[in-house]
Amino acid sequence: MTQPDAPVPTPTGTLLEQLQALEAGMYHTPERSHGEILALLRQAEARGDRAARAQAHLLLAGCSLYTGDLPEVLVQVGHCLPLARELGDPQTEARALNGLGLGHDRLGQYDQALEAFLHSLRITQDTGDRMGSFRALNNLASLYNDTGNVTQALAFHRQALEIAEALRSPVMLASSMTHQIAIHDRLHRSEEVLTLAAEHLDVIRAAGPPRWTSTVQECVSRALLRQDRPEEALRVALDDLRAVRARQDQEAVCRQGVTAARALLRLNRPDEAEPLLRESLRISREARTRPQEALTLEALAELLEQQGRHAQALSVAREHFDLERQMHAREVDARSQLLTAEIRLELLNREAEIERLRNVELAQANQALRETQQVLLHRATHDPLTGVANRAHFHQVTQDTLGSLEDGQLAALIFIDLDRFKQVNDTLGHPAGDNLLQQVARRLGDAVRGTDLVGRMGGDEFTVLLRRVAAREDVTLVAQKLADALAHPFTLGGQRVNITASVGCAVAPTDGLDAGALQQHADLAMYRVKRSGGNQVLHFEAQMGEPGERQQLERDLRGACERGEMRLHYQGRHDLRGRQLAGFEALVRWEHPTRGLVPPCQFIPLAEDSRAILNIGEWVLREACAQAAAWDFERRGLCMSVNVSPLQFELPDFVQTVSGVLKRSGLNPRHLILEVTESLVMHDLERAQRHMRDLKALGVQIAIDDFGTGYSSLSVLQALPFDQLKIDRSFTNALTGPRAPRVTALMTAMIQLAQTLDMTVTVEGIETEEQRRILTGLGCDHAQGFLLSRPLPPAQAAALIPDATPAPS
Repeated sequence: MTQPDAPVPTPTGTLLEQLQALEAGMYHTPERSHGEILALLRQAEARGDRAARAQAHLLLAGCSLYTGDLPEVLVQVGHCLPLARELGDPQTEARALNGLGLGHDRLGQYDQALEAFLHSLRITQDTGDRMGSFRALNNLASLYNDTGNVTQALAFHRQALEIAEALRSPVMLASSMTHQIAIHDRLHRSEEVLTLAAEHLDVIRAAGPPRWTSTVQECVSRALLRQDRPEEALRVALDDLRAVRARQDQEAVCRQGVTAARALLRLNRPDEAEPLLRESLRISREARTRPQEALTLEALAELLEQQGRHAQALSVAREHFDLERQMHAREVDARSQLLTAEIRLELLNREAEIERLRNVELAQANQALRETQQVLLHRATHDPLTGVANRAHFHQVTQDTLGSLEDGQLAALIFIDLDRFKQVNDTLGHPAGDNLLQQVARRLGDAVRGTDLVGRMGGDEFTVLLRRVAAREDVTLVAQKLADALAHPFTLGGQRVNITASVGCAVAPTDGLDAGALQQHADLAMYRVKRSGGNQVLHFEAQMGEPGERQQLERDLRGACERGEMRLHYQGRHDLRGRQLAGFEALVRWEHPTRGLVPPCQFIPLAEDSRAILNIGEWVLREACAQAAAWDFERRGLCMSVNVSPLQFELPDFVQTVSGVLKRSGLNPRHLILEVTESLVMHDLERAQRHMRDLKALGVQIAIDDFGTGYSSLSVLQALPFDQLKIDRSFTNALTGPRAPRVTALMTAMIQLAQTLDMTVTVEGIETEEQRRILTGLGCDHAQGFLLSRPLPPAQAAALIPDATPAPS
């Protein structure tokens, strides 16, 4: 809770004056001040003095915050808020909301913290309370820092710092510098942390409460550890640990105890570290501070591993993983809340009629969702074509199964890909292909136990979860049984059709402790089978993904363009309502001479790391523009989209390169769309503005890609002249899931905002007619996805163009 320069003005009165005199003690000696404030509260209750009661509860909340009793913070604020509202005291209400937000923030309840801080900010801005606005902005900066959106945290921090400098308040400046040091610590900028602490720690210590000093010392200790200076880190941590123990600040004891323990572990002194971690774990659990509990469990697992207590280390690591998973889910929800709030605030500044229509549309959408809730519940968990579990439901059940495994228990995931499925579609038609998928799903379900789960990942990919298996060999037997079941002929439209399957297996916990890792490893084993001709069963082995293979791939990647190993496939971008083709997105593929087709997810990160992406990216741009010119995009009114790598965009001559490619290809610049991500342009906003201004001068269109993921914010839309907004496939996937109402509302807001800013909206990942129908109703302009067209080589992509001459193979 940010300390003000002076007590908030309140009605005069003996009790109020005494409480205001105790406010400084709330920050500096909270454990001693608590009793005195509590005694004054009893007097206020006896006299029926509501103003004094509100002030007392507010100060008690502050004492609880600074002694680390976070649940009590929420209790005291809960008493203060209704009193402040009854009294019509907006300043006390705003301060109480700040306290409420701080309590939720420290407890990891970020969505509730955001709501409280924004409410406080609105009150202070409406009443001209600049000190109150400073508190709210400072706390919003801290919240965004806690949820990892450092760009937005810095933006709020700058606004708070401007107020502090304007008011010339040492306390506010000390608070701002504490937040700035914490943000640099989150970014792992160790040198900046140490420099700022050296410059400002004395001021922070003199002007602020001891908690701020402890926060800075914690950041300093972590920075020293990152610089491999464990002795100094330990000294700083232990010095501060003694101080926080003396003032009975339990939360700070917990946090600094973990920091000191990490320094001891670095010094190979685990026996000294263990009592600190056990104490921190007890405190974090009693206070229900989940972020701190997760940090403590992570350090404790490392300690047990260092001591050779491997079984205990594994048990603690599982606890840590489970808690991290819960926190991640909540953090994702918090980020959605942050983005939703930003969009809502922006739209509120638009014309009142637009706001009214938006609210009406949202109300209608919510009503429709409520009426169809039962239907959507089944659709949220099952594949509409085959009736087996869909991707999201299968992933969740797998995660729950792995989380319930006890020592010695095994579970397994089997990944199945049909060999030559495309031939069925090409020769017998898509209805026959759909019929085949339905029959495959039934055979897989008949071949496993009722306790196991069959899922469809999309296309011709199926997965099977074996919830419990006795031994690894049993998995092989089941996988072979599934392959044999699919080897029997299928009857499609009166014809007998034979197919085979590529099958990969992974066993938990050996091959992965979470659903993502286990499925990835089974997929990798399946891919090995696929690459070797299919029709086999293969278990995942560690060497399939070992560093040596990565290094070999990286070496092979060098010169791949020159050797003619790169290929471009083109995925259509279609008008949602009429399904007419609007253009293509160029997608690079690597045809390795011995490994076959290498997935982009494997070689693109390698290309980025080795800077080979520069040659590959320029080659993609040249080939895509030449192909668009050959297909006469200007006459047909089509556009070619090309993804831009961050390394490409950082080149000073990037715009000149684009201009040269356009001139050589003969493509009209208006028919080229360059797709960039938000993180790419925000890395250097000034350069991004310069590049984008010059590209717009050429006539090139610019799209922001994957909007809605990571740390998306409105600032980038306001600062840069985008023509198109592409919404990530994760939103499309969630349209028919359990979070459909929230996702639908969020997508409605994003689409309306983009169209208000004269941007065309493209949504990615459409795989079902239901998704297309929903998105059409939301007003989305264009779409990409397997429902409309898959990525195709040039000859097949040309067939999508009306009256086009097929490209050479």
